[in-house]
Amino acid sequence: MSPDEYAAALEKERQDRNERAKYIVREEHGGWELFRRNGIGQAWGITRYTKLETAQLAADVLNRLKEDEA
Repeated sequence: MSPDEYAAALEKERQDRNERAKYIVREEHGGWELFRRNGIGQAWGITRYTKLETAQLAADVLNRLKEDEA
């Protein structure tokens, strides 16, 4: 495997990992719920917020951390 092929394989793996899970915000029962959604669309709640802005900020930070980690 050449260095360019290796770099391309690593980049593809990073992109695949980033697409598998994503943090999203949905309105639930009068509040804002932070969910982790996997690649096939299943989601589970992590925590609840009273303000949309705070929930969205948390989702943005977690998504960014996930991208940096990959």
